[in-house]
Amino acid sequence: MDMVKRAFLRACINHSCLDHDQIDKILIPLCEHHQVTKPAKKEALHDFVKDIEGAIKELSQSLSFMKHPITGKEYLVFAITDATPDKQNHPGLTAEECLYFSNLLDKLGQQEDCHIAWNEAYSDLDFKGSTKPPKKLRMQTLLQLWTEMGYFLESDDRLYLGPRSIVEFEFYLRSNYAETIKECALCKQLVLWDIKCSDCGRKIHRECIRKYLRTRSNCPTCGNKWATRLSQ
Repeated sequence: MDMVKRAFLRACINHSCLDHDQIDKILIPLCEHHQVTKPAKKEALHDFVKDIEGAIKELSQSLSFMKHPITGKEYLVFAITDATPDKQNHPGLTAEECLYFSNLLDKLGQQEDCHIAWNEAYSDLDFKGSTKPPKKLRMQTLLQLWTEMGYFLESDDRLYLGPRSIVEFEFYLRSNYAETIKECALCKQLVLWDIKCSDCGRKIHRECIRKYLRTRSNCPTCGNKWATRLSQ
């Protein structure tokens, strides 16, 4: 199984972000090749991933599952835990192309609901006086690449922070966009969309508040009776 774990980690590094169908396409043939049993149940798969993460944690790397509220899908994300949106995380790109990535992250982080219209990804960009900003076709190519890597997510003509950005840039987002990006009052992890209390307007993860309300009836932030519907 160690050989499978090493090969699977290499695939995760290459792909950055995987949904469960993609995980199966990688893991099933790997297990067959090495003649080991694939983790069948969700809990077994999560334990398999935790074993890998334990081995890479000291390298400032992580491998973890996260459920994206916009798609409702669970993703396996490989991330650099001390990352910032600068050139070292995008080898091979020009300084202006790296600035484009930072521009997108800034635009999304500054919005109350952390999303923009797709065409806003190509306008009102600050390249700090550079005379060689990327052309629109190049920006489209880069955005597609970063979306495939899980940094961004496109849905209904809107652009959102993707699974990898949420995991990899958590500290950066908390530090730089404290006015718009908050933590869930229950689990203390970033909460960007999900559900709001109708009284105080505080965002809380839908699954967190669902579990909380099994034994209580008040908002964990303002203390008023919870009145927001939990169904999407």
